[in-house]
Amino acid sequence: MSDPIINNITISVTGTIDSSMVISLDTSGLVVVDTIPIPPEPTPPPIPAAETLTVELTYQGKVYLFDESIGIDLGDYVEPGGHFVQMCMLTIHPELPGFRVMFRPDANGHREEVVFELGGVFGNPTPFNMLDYTVKIKRGGQEVANIAAPCHYWNARWRWQSAPRPIIYSVDDLMGDILPCYSEELFGDKIPLSVPRTYTKPMDLAGITPYIPSTGERDEIGLFTEAQAEYLCQRTQTAWASVQAQLEASGTIPWHFRDEKTNAPLDVNEYPQATMYGSTGDPLIKNPTSPITLDDSHEGSFAFLSFALTGDPYALEEMQFYTTYNTICVPPNARQNWNLGHAVRAVAWALRALAQNATMTPVEVPSWLMPSEYFKTLLDQEREWFMTRWVGSTTPPASNFNIVSDGNGAPASPPIPANGYVSIWMEDFLSAVLGWIVCAGHEDWRPIMNWKAKDIMARTNGISGWVRAVPTLYTMVIRGTSSGPYADDWLEAWQLNEQFQSTKVKYTDANAFPTTLDLTYPSYIMGALALLSAAGAPGADDSYAWILEQMQKNVVANSKYPRRKWAIAPGPVSV
Repeated sequence: MSDPIINNITISVTGTIDSSMVISLDTSGLVVVDTIPIPPEPTPPPIPAAETLTVELTYQGKVYLFDESIGIDLGDYVEPGGHFVQMCMLTIHPELPGFRVMFRPDANGHREEVVFELGGVFGNPTPFNMLDYTVKIKRGGQEVANIAAPCHYWNARWRWQSAPRPIIYSVDDLMGDILPCYSEELFGDKIPLSVPRTYTKPMDLAGITPYIPSTGERDEIGLFTEAQAEYLCQRTQTAWASVQAQLEASGTIPWHFRDEKTNAPLDVNEYPQATMYGSTGDPLIKNPTSPITLDDSHEGSFAFLSFALTGDPYALEEMQFYTTYNTICVPPNARQNWNLGHAVRAVAWALRALAQNATMTPVEVPSWLMPSEYFKTLLDQEREWFMTRWVGSTTPPASNFNIVSDGNGAPASPPIPANGYVSIWMEDFLSAVLGWIVCAGHEDWRPIMNWKAKDIMARTNGISGWVRAVPTLYTMVIRGTSSGPYADDWLEAWQLNEQFQSTKVKYTDANAFPTTLDLTYPSYIMGALALLSAAGAPGADDSYAWILEQMQKNVVANSKYPRRKWAIAPGPVSV
């Protein structure tokens, strides 16, 4: 920093001054300069053509060369806030089928990125997983990185970057809008910190469960992941490192389906018969056996927060690939309803991913991304389906319980009959997503949110006939026989649950949690109610206040607590 400028001021006084006198000076016109303003860092010039990047990939004893200077220009991503422009040059090698290298330097030369992808959609490719290989990344012939990849799964990817994208948008500016109002103040230090996650080499998972269909509570399942919620609560570098590690690990999951004709994620409208389901499709998309098993019912959201805060288009690509996978993993004739046969939680997470894309994708994007209008059209189709199929339904249990599951197909769980119960906590996932969608600005989803919110209100307002001391059950009985009529109302539903699973609905005070109650499932309600309250769903304020009080009374540090990913308030919480 330059030395400060000293203002020398000469004061002339007529008369005699002694120590008892005070002279009042009018300084209103005086300009004080403390320091010389520091000019911004000079923008480095674009990298000369002679210093463009190359990649030498060595695989099974053979070297394959990829050169940025002879790549196909796929267009520039212009960050909407004006923070950067990122280019994209695609290169392929005819002797390494399915492998793509994309050079993505920033236009101003500040940052470089190289993306490595393996996979294919068209031409009936033979899927394969690459074994270990090495890449040398060189700039103008000088090596800048030497990376060993232990393997590479079909339809997976990874990247090298000269520097990570910095945070450019304020959490505080986004909270209450596209970010829920996460608050550490709700439970203080009673929730232990999550395990720090790292991504050290290609195909790492950074703590993501490889068998994605695994049941049970996991850090990555929810509207946000545990690491993301921890960052939003605490803003620590450790939590942010975990967030970014799992963004990179998302590339390891083999759900990246790029249209080789357009170089964007596959357009499901253009190819309505594209599928991974069954043995026929146009195209039929396949994955070879790998350590990772895909599943839409337990899918984490690993890229949204990173994109919201850094504007990183690699994260936006990840978001778009999620929606492509969620569509083609089901039979083509199930597209319009996100395949309820895959459980309500699959509907929730697929809708979450779609709405995130419709909310965040810029209007103008280069050819290697899909534009916002594409996702908005898909979201509108979903809204119309929800309105027609559910909000307008006159058939139980949708019409009297405001739920989208009906129990059909549920196996017998003695003494509960087959087809007689639903997993009501999955409905709470959907309610949370709907609350977020309205908070994020999709006002046309409000009727759907208000319709769905009645389910949670009935289980928490204390006046519906359902005893709110037990607001949720793992299995909630809604009819007494496998083909009989559904319960007429919440009081009858409560009585059925007393009949079939009396030990699970025991309570002492109808308005207070039993001390033995597991807090996991009520925490889903708490998070959903916070978002519903923030979005203005009728009755949500009182229900949220009640369940938060019960959660806080029953939490025990380090042994009985909710996850941070559900520690959401309707608005900012002051300390």
